[in-house]
Amino acid sequence: MRTISGPIAFLAAFAAQNGCGFALEVTRSIDIEAPPAAVWALIGDFCAIEKWHPLVKRCTISNSRDDDEGKPVAIRRLVAAGGLGTIVEVQTMRDEKAMSYSYAFVEGPLPVSAYNATISVKPNGAKTTVVWTATFDAAGMTDAEAKADIEDVYEQGLASIAKETSR
Repeated sequence: MRTISGPIAFLAAFAAQNGCGFALEVTRSIDIEAPPAAVWALIGDFCAIEKWHPLVKRCTISNSRDDDEGKPVAIRRLVAAGGLGTIVEVQTMRDEKAMSYSYAFVEGPLPVSAYNATISVKPNGAKTTVVWTATFDAAGMTDAEAKADIEDVYEQGLASIAKETSR
């Protein structure tokens, strides 16, 4: 498991400390009729979201920053569908063995601040469970509206993962 520190960790910590103190939380999951390795092969790459999320038109990735260990840190730029703009996120943790990664929102047209999320793939008998969870503060709208927006993003993404893995 690799944890990111240095400038990226500072940004995530700064964002978390400047929120309202009562972070909202969203967790969504879906059971999929596919082996965990197949699901992880679809979603495990940090920029693969452009292949499975209907709200992401394009993803570009850069590894221009280094953590305290001198390893590159992945930063993705997501072009949202419908001309909504570009979302910038930084990967804060990656665990290939556990099939999960975490990331933090840096900037873009989302109604959130102090946003930190994890997506993970877990064996579940003959199925696979994908769990997507986040904590965040609302920004520019009510807590209920921000939470509903993130829930919708997650539900659309998880439904698309299930659809893509059943092909």
